[in-house]
Amino acid sequence: MQRVGKLAIETIGLQSARGRLVFFCAATFIIFLVPYSLLGNLSLWQRLGLDWAPSIGLTRAYWLVLHLDFQAAWQRNPLIYAVMTVGFPLLIKDIITLWQRQKASASSEASEAQSVQQ
Repeated sequence: MQRVGKLAIETIGLQSARGRLVFFCAATFIIFLVPYSLLGNLSLWQRLGLDWAPSIGLTRAYWLVLHLDFQAAWQRNPLIYAVMTVGFPLLIKDIITLWQRQKASASSEASEAQSVQQ
């Protein structure tokens, strides 16, 4: 139970590579499944009465990208491609970090097992 709580805190706070990847995967999965019509009024800026802000429409544009409608995503908010250009390399870095940690952990466990046998 303590491990689940730790992962939840890492995910909510985006504190670790694992937490960021869990958050990204969960958010992507949810956005992919939610009908487009339900994503209409998520922007805090719109709720405050602003007609335009750079972030308005990013979630809907990401939904369109996930559904492979790249032209409509560009029309919704072209900033989605800048966000993805910055975000995906960070996610790849997190994947590499986790892979290296797992590989190091596996090799240290193997060396410990070998030393115990001797």
